[in-house]
Amino acid sequence: MVLLKKHSCSLLMGAAAIGCVNGNIQAAGLSPAVQGEEIVVTATRTPNPVSRLPLAVEVITRAQIEESGALNLADILAEAQDVNAVEPTNGRLGVAMMRGLDSRMTLVLIDGVRPTSGFQGYIDLHEIPSGIIDRIEIVRGAGSALYGSDAVGGVVNVITRKPGREAQAGLTVSGGGSRYGQAGTVQTDGWATGTTGRLGYAVAGSWYDRGRYDRDTSDLTTDGDDKRIASGSVALTYALTPDVKLTSGTIYAYNTLDGIRAQATGNFDRFVESTRLMAYAGAEIRTGTVSNLSLRVSRSTYDWSSDMNNLGGLPYVTTAIASGIKTTTNNYTSTLTKVSQDASQFDAQWTGMLSDTHRLTTGVEYRSENREDYSKTTTRKVVTKNNVSTGVITSGPTTTSTTDLSRLSHDSSNLGLFAQDEFHVSEPLSFIAGVRFDDHSDFGSEFSPKIASVLRIDEHLKLRATYGEGFRAPSLYELYTGSVQSRKSIILANPDLAAETSRSFELGADLVSGVFESGITGFRTEVKNMISQALVDATTTPATYRFENVLEAVTRGIEFRGSLKLQHGWTLSDQVSFLDTKNETTGNKLLFAPDFTNMVKLSYADAAIGLKGNIRVISTGHQYISASEKAGGYTLLNCFISKTVFKGTDLFAGVDNLFNQDTSAGYGNNEGAGMTGTYFYGGLNYRL
Repeated sequence: MVLLKKHSCSLLMGAAAIGCVNGNIQAAGLSPAVQGEEIVVTATRTPNPVSRLPLAVEVITRAQIEESGALNLADILAEAQDVNAVEPTNGRLGVAMMRGLDSRMTLVLIDGVRPTSGFQGYIDLHEIPSGIIDRIEIVRGAGSALYGSDAVGGVVNVITRKPGREAQAGLTVSGGGSRYGQAGTVQTDGWATGTTGRLGYAVAGSWYDRGRYDRDTSDLTTDGDDKRIASGSVALTYALTPDVKLTSGTIYAYNTLDGIRAQATGNFDRFVESTRLMAYAGAEIRTGTVSNLSLRVSRSTYDWSSDMNNLGGLPYVTTAIASGIKTTTNNYTSTLTKVSQDASQFDAQWTGMLSDTHRLTTGVEYRSENREDYSKTTTRKVVTKNNVSTGVITSGPTTTSTTDLSRLSHDSSNLGLFAQDEFHVSEPLSFIAGVRFDDHSDFGSEFSPKIASVLRIDEHLKLRATYGEGFRAPSLYELYTGSVQSRKSIILANPDLAAETSRSFELGADLVSGVFESGITGFRTEVKNMISQALVDATTTPATYRFENVLEAVTRGIEFRGSLKLQHGWTLSDQVSFLDTKNETTGNKLLFAPDFTNMVKLSYADAAIGLKGNIRVISTGHQYISASEKAGGYTLLNCFISKTVFKGTDLFAGVDNLFNQDTSAGYGNNEGAGMTGTYFYGGLNYRL
């Protein structure tokens, strides 16, 4: 068991000895191969050019986000390689499933900080608007050697806007709607960055308002709810001395949803409200000419509530006639569910050169979490009496009763220690080797090793190979809370769950030759003790399940990417993934894992006339949505165009799902790409 007192000495010693995310690339012998090449931090916790990494990495830049028309993080990731941003079992949340694995096996970070989860242990990516995002770094494959629990399928690090040297500001206003006159949307994003003296600042805010939509009119359930999101971020830096920089930041998001849900007992209006707050403070300290120390404390909170009320026209009705009096009792019910989760974390990391060929990174993390779940049902009985002979109707009495369905609270903590060595055997051959130890208060201890190598055949071709082990600690939702009230099933928690563990293998190659770039990666991931819902009692309404370590699974596949610069400002690119999954326990395919995904993009840019645009074709193959039901694939065609009309002012327009494909079979009861039908949008982008 991990207790704060038990590890206080370890934390103090670790804080004095470990350090910084920001290392010096050239001092480490890792100078970028190409001037202006993308530098990523997430893959190794140290700055590295993409071309030098032995890992499958994708960077989504601010320009790419703007040229996709994406309004939130879920929209952005829907077009990332081998990321399926939908999992219909989790309600209407946006999630990130990577390489066919459950979304809980993809670690999502915001500025390197773990956000707390909410409903059923998930993080809703719809709540993170695109306006506050500067870039996204995606690392596919096992990442537990650096990040601990959850990074089995990969890591998504959302990097918000950061201070810049020059004062800049911008404003984006956009609006749109579906071809059916639904999903009317308005979004406004504003930001400002710069440096004044020693102080660097970045401020961003976003307001999002979208109306509901409903393509399936056979029932009252809304496919997409009325949604409003207000969010903002602040990042500050202060150069205390030439060798010490203080950092701090805050991210806030307030989200509401309002829609109609069909239940076994009738139709309900469901109002959801959530508030997310993240804050961090730290210091980056240069401890030598080629070494750095980083210290940071962070706090993350998330409050979520769902209030479901009978629609006025559909109450329960019981009727009796006695002595010529017809008595009717209408039972109106409402269910209130609340989730509150908070986490505090301390991080320290040191990076430095041990020799000309070895760059060492060591670090410590301590995280404590608390989750509280509360659910109650209120029943209001309204009695009316009708005198059959006279026709006189009288009301009363009215009674109200409340039943607590659950009230649970639990704390947990985790101590993580990690070390990584980036070393060069020779000029063309280098390795990255790392290991992490985690000690969790609920499930025990876990070691996660990883080794990756890259061999540069020449200036055009490199080969890479990776082996890594990962794990996922059961969430507090799975261990202690569960869902006692649900439309489809009663889900019981299980405090005896063990951690899910994995082994991942990768082989890949990357080629750069003039105007052509390409890469191919083959992977295989084996998961043991996979947590699933096992049937406990089929006689209840709905049926009762419990979380159990019952599954062993394998995912394997091939990922290909290619880009060709054509003449006259045109570029053609493709990202395609083939995926094969198997539940080794049952012999079935894993659910919600498409066997094929592809995005072909034809883009155009002419800076001289200020015109740019693209056509994107996104295809998703077949996937199982239950043990026996296989959903067909679909293809979406999205378009975007932008024109500079004045200096710093661009007008843009776009259309998603041009051919009005119905994607509901693949998305189930979840929102996702194409669900609104054809969607038209336009707006203005202004920069000072």
